Amino acid sequence: MGFPFDTPTWDGVSGAIFMGVGSAMPGLFSLIAIVICIAALVIGNTKEAGKYKPHK
Repeated sequence: MGFPFDTPTWDGVSGAIFMGVGSAMPGLFSLIAIVICIAALVIGNTKEAGKYKPHK
């Protein structure tokens, strides 16, 4: 298990290749990223609508 730093191939590598495997961190980081993306969309949409309204 792990990343083959000493060989240029993936032969013999099994399982996840990142730290934190088996913990809640990947799910937690995904949740944080989802919240940030939704916040960016909502804030961007609000600002865009506010700038578009006076030009109707």
